[in-house]
Order: sequence, then C-alpha cells, then structure tokens
Amino acid sequence: MNTFTDTVKTQTIWLDNADAGHYATSVSNCYWYENRARKPWSVFMPAGVLERAFYKAMQDFPILAGHPKTSTKGRPYVLVDKDNLNMPVYTDTYCNLDYSEMHESGYNIYKLPMDFSKEYGVPVSNRLIGGRIVPGFFHVIRFRENSGLMVIGSIRHYNTDGYGYTQFMNRWAEIAKWMQQSQSDNSVPFPVRHYIYDRSFDNSYISSETTAIKDMISNPASSGGVLMKWLAWISPETRGRVMGALSNSTDRTCSFYYISSETMEDLRTRVQAHAPEGIRYSVNDVLTAYLAIVLGQAKEEAFIEKWKKPARSVVRGLSFKKLGKPKDLVVMIDINSRPRINLPDAKDYIGNMLSGSSTVFSREQVHQKPADEILSAMALRIHQDVASVDKEFIAQVGHFKIGKPEYYMWPAWFFATRSSKMGISNQFRFEHYGVDFGAGIPTMVRTSPHAFIDNVFVMPANPAIGGYIVEFKLEPDVKANLARNEKWMSLVDKYDSYLQLLKESVV
Repeated sequence: MNTFTDTVKTQTIWLDNADAGHYATSVSNCYWYENRARKPWSVFMPAGVLERAFYKAMQDFPILAGHPKTSTKGRPYVLVDKDNLNMPVYTDTYCNLDYSEMHESGYNIYKLPMDFSKEYGVPVSNRLIGGRIVPGFFHVIRFRENSGLMVIGSIRHYNTDGYGYTQFMNRWAEIAKWMQQSQSDNSVPFPVRHYIYDRSFDNSYISSETTAIKDMISNPASSGGVLMKWLAWISPETRGRVMGALSNSTDRTCSFYYISSETMEDLRTRVQAHAPEGIRYSVNDVLTAYLAIVLGQAKEEAFIEKWKKPARSVVRGLSFKKLGKPKDLVVMIDINSRPRINLPDAKDYIGNMLSGSSTVFSREQVHQKPADEILSAMALRIHQDVASVDKEFIAQVGHFKIGKPEYYMWPAWFFATRSSKMGISNQFRFEHYGVDFGAGIPTMVRTSPHAFIDNVFVMPANPAIGGYIVEFKLEPDVKANLARNEKWMSLVDKYDSYLQLLKESVV
C-alpha cells in the first residue's frame, strides 16, 4: 500500500452531472483462473505480487481513493485527501472448495460459503463503512489445493464506465505480470501508461453553441419531474440508499446462454439478405432485434400471469407511471462514445463516456415470430438509432451534463420502475480476456449478478472456444418463460454445453 500512499497528492477531481447518478451503482466483474498444473501459490498468481501490483496500479488511478462530494452549487466532485484517503477494500482469502466445484456450479458465486454479494454488484449502497461510500471492492479468492482462484473487481460507477473499468483491471494485471518477469530479468522495462480522469476532457468536445435537441435526448430529459430533481440534489449517501432500495425491490435471477460464432454469423448473414442497399448489419443489430422479440414475449406472458394474482402486483404496480398492460418495449443500448468524438486521447480517458440509443418497438412488433424479414426491419431501426449517436448527439448530451443534473438520474429511475424495457450492454468490445496476471488469461469472465432487472449482457466467450455468452438479469417467471421460447432455444446452446466445451478446451 505504501507505493500508493507515499506518492499520492491531495487533489480535487471535478466530475460532471452524469456521474452524480452513479454513486449507487458499480461496474463489477468476476475473473476465474484455473490452475490445472496445481502450481504452488508462490508461483501461480502470488498473493504478495497481486497486492503490490494493485497499489502500484492505483498510482495511475488516484480517483479510486477519493471521497465523493457535492458542491453547494450541486456539482459532484471527488476529494483525494492524502491525510484522509478513502481507500477501496482489498482482500485475499482462502476458500475450502475445489475449482472444479465452481466449474460444475456454472461459476455461480452463490456457491461460495461466504456472502460476497453485497460487495459484488449494484446494490452496494448499503455497504457504507463508517458512513462513507467505498469507491471499490477487490477480492482474490483462492480455491482448495491450488486448484485455481477468482478475482472480483467492483468499482463505483462515478469513477469510471465499463471501458475505464477494464483499463484498470488490465493495468493491474499488466503490472503484476511485469513484477514476475522482472524478478528473473531486471532488464524488462516497466510498462508506462497514460490515463485521463479529469472530466474537463469529457467537456472538451462540447460545442458552445446550442443546437436543436434530438428527441432521443429531450424525451427522457423531460421525464421524472420533481422526484428526479430531488434525487439529483440529495447527498450521495442518501441517493445510494434510495436507488439501492429500488434496485432490490424485485427478485432477480441470472440466466446464461451460449451462441457460437458460426451460429451468430449464419443468422446475421440471413438477416443481411433483407437489408436495404448500402446497410450492413452488425452482430449487435441482429442480436438485439432477436432479444427484443423473445424477451418482450417472455415479459408479456409474465405480466398477464401476474395480473391474475393482483395481490402480488400491488407494490410493484404502484411504482409504474400508470397501471395497465405495457404497450411498447423500450430497448436501450449502451454506447462507448470515445470512438465517435474523433479526439486523439479518447482511448486514454477512463471517466464515464457512455451514451445510449433508445429504440421503441410496439407490442405488435415484439409479438411477431423472429423471421428473417421481420428481424431485418427491427435490426434496421436499431442500426439507424445507434448510428444517430454521432458527435453532435454526444455534444448535446454534454449540454445536459452541465445544465441539467437530473437528466442523468433518468436511466437509473427508468430501470428501477419501468416494466416494459430491455437494457443491453455488449461487453465483447472490452478486453476482459486481456486481464492476465502472469498465469494466463481467465478461464471465465462473468458480470455482476446484481445488475438492474431486465438488463442483458453479451459477454465474449473464452477465446479458445469463441462465440458469445448472453447473460440475462430477470424476474424468475420471465426467466422461466424465456426458457420455454422455442425460437430462442433453437438459436442458442444450453450453458451446460458451453461449460463442457470449456472443460475440454486447452486454456
């Protein structure tokens, strides 16, 4: 720890209004490493090396030791006080389970005899230590007889987005790998990196001229009224408690499915045949359209069943803007803005630079069978909405970050209260399998089980196998309906099939 505490400087890091909505949420993932050769811990990801590398990496990310604050004018900031640091929690522990048992469980963290769930996910707002918001939780868990380990990393979302999160995890792993290499060869140079966390960079591309606000921005920005204004201006700790309570108001379960690269490309090619001239659909376009249909149908079936038992629906029904059968499905897609603003240093920026596209599908559209022609029409809508998130759009979002703090409370409020929605995050764009601490790439990477309800994460499968892991965070009855959807099950392989491939592969 001294490598960080002895060098850190007192500083104020100003955030923007987008970050104010993220005090209650975290970016969380779990990385699993199998030690098939049963190498001793002194060789396989040594505890001392990982810990020293962690604090060495923090030198590039001092924001992770700061206190989240709000100024008298409502602007969020992080205070890094070298005499009163707000350090993340770092632990390295032993678990009396064999790695193979975790594999057989499907890499289910609830198989662990310890309850890590409060640190590992979105509802960490209740994890206040001494009344302070902890900026991150990092756990190394070693399994019995040197069989393998898992690394859980959870960083508060006000510090960074998913891209910045993977930058930190890769930096930590890179330094650990360098430390081990330099023990046998002191000529190996230390890898120097440059990161930007000052939000003034985020504002550098915003035009001073006011432009016409697109509907995709103005509609959500005008929603929520007094309640969203209240959420935007209360203290970070209180906001965290409120949003944590909302995110925990509904039971959620995780579902996992595997889609091979060949299957996905075959579907994309068939749908592409019906695309307008000059349009090329991405995997994201086609898969999102497919998911909108099958998940929308599963949610509709669950909704009808719920209203047959009104007593079960009263509490959740009161949180909706109006009672009644949902008439449309809102699909929100996270978009990394960095490649779209054409700034040379954008790849080094670790702050929140997420934009989002929003596509609304009618109930009639969602209840069609996912034939290729229908998927093409829906994929075209998604393709066009994603493409509209251009530099001008991002600049307009920037105006709201500066002038309308309640705007960025809308996404969290939306996911906590709206019934007919789907959020999708394509994680295969991130370097999850680059997190190599010196013992090889992860065997498996999984997201937090505590994401908001109706979120879908498309994760990269292990590179030795290829393809995609689709993770759903759903209510139990929606999960059951999805598993009965014949069209969906004809596209995917069961998660168990992927686990068997993983077991047989040479990683």
